[in-house]
Amino acid sequence: MFYVAVMLPLIGAQTHNVKCSKVIIDIPNRSNNFFIEKEDILTLLHDKGVKLVGENIGDIDENKLENLLLMHPSVKSVNIYSTINGIVKISINQRTPVLRIINNKNESFYIDEQGKIMPLSTKYSANVLIASGHINLNFTKLLAKQKKLIGSRDTNKNVVLNNLNKMASFIYNNKFWKSQIEQIYVKQNGEYILIPRIGSQKIEFGDIKNYKTKFRNLKALYEQGLPKAGWNKYKIINLKYENQVICIKNK
Repeated sequence: MFYVAVMLPLIGAQTHNVKCSKVIIDIPNRSNNFFIEKEDILTLLHDKGVKLVGENIGDIDENKLENLLLMHPSVKSVNIYSTINGIVKISINQRTPVLRIINNKNESFYIDEQGKIMPLSTKYSANVLIASGHINLNFTKLLAKQKKLIGSRDTNKNVVLNNLNKMASFIYNNKFWKSQIEQIYVKQNGEYILIPRIGSQKIEFGDIKNYKTKFRNLKALYEQGLPKAGWNKYKIINLKYENQVICIKNK
């Protein structure tokens, strides 16, 4: 233990004066997302005037560099460390979108599982649930606020965004509903209509209250009622009322 206590400061002192010889960027693709590439990170660093190669390792502010990279809306987390031979390694995790929002101004953007804003990409389009209708969310303002809060524990308190995130995350993380629900339509009164992939019916979901119970009741109908009655028998499935599923037939 005595030798460890002595050697660690020595290693730190040696590393401090070692010059960065190489930058290695690793972007694991755990969720099959392709929103950001190594070249994007290098371009971001260049545009911000960040020079790493040739600089002393001890002079590189890893916290500042991390916060800079977190400014990219597709970056979820960053891990930066350096080796004793002067290599700076940057590992980046991408965000995973769960919903594509089309607001009432026809602006389109993603939100991820944490409710964070993500712009669309010219490189990749995620196959996720879509929300449209009366959605009064300003993408530019939300993104600016999100960047301002980087490094703090404050979370986005936008009620509309939080409710859409709850609904979308639930559907995204449920294998059954992920395969069944295609779109969320937000009515003027803030209630939801769900558009399924199979069948021509609209699902009057109501508000976010008791949403898990509503999905449980709807699943019972999907598994026990619709296969027998036929997927196109009803034009409306109403879940708005507590512990009730009201079906209106097509004429």
